[in-house]
Amino acid sequence: MLHGNSSITPTFLSGTVESIDPNDDGPSAINIVKLSQPIEYSHLVASGVSSRCELNIDEVIFRLGSLTVVQWPDKNTISLNSGSLVICSEKSIELNINSRNSQSTFKGSGTIIIESLENGGFKFIPLEVKGTLSTSKGGTIDLTGGRMLLILENPSYFGDAYDIDLMLLLRSSMLINAFPKPLPTFDQIGLAIYVQELKMKGKYDALIGDAPTAENLEIWRFGGTKD
Repeated sequence: MLHGNSSITPTFLSGTVESIDPNDDGPSAINIVKLSQPIEYSHLVASGVSSRCELNIDEVIFRLGSLTVVQWPDKNTISLNSGSLVICSEKSIELNINSRNSQSTFKGSGTIIIESLENGGFKFIPLEVKGTLSTSKGGTIDLTGGRMLLILENPSYFGDAYDIDLMLLLRSSMLINAFPKPLPTFDQIGLAIYVQELKMKGKYDALIGDAPTAENLEIWRFGGTKD
């Protein structure tokens, strides 16, 4: 878990990013996020169109993409309401990851992309990882870089898993490329791409899509085909 003296500290801002106090319905509830000014736990953080930010909590990096709304109810829990984010930790952590309708617990280290789904669940996309993910109905599974999981419903379970093209994702992701400094795990991500190429030999699906219901996932496929 993260240490008791953790604070939510902005380290990079682009565009409009706001902090919203859910317990205040007055004009003071919404404030512009500023560099190095800590954000209170329980406050919502919302990024505008074409906006993004990077936040640090006890050396764990969180990158928010455009039109993302996220909240840290406490130092060991993150709730994604909409949009997408990166979680990057070189040390082992325990983090509860929630969406509008689903919950899971990550234990380990690595670089992960989280994307909200229309059905209230979320995509869990590990770029490089050492650890496990748990849900109340799905139990605990070991994680593999490039193996995307769907976390669905409440009580939550794992939907289908898909092998994605890490190289394509790395080249196209604004969460990775639209920041002035590379992630500290960039070398590990490169190694994960190399290992995936050796194992998969191009036989993977690169996925872009949403899930309007728990039973339906929209998939666009590029490049290789599965046997």
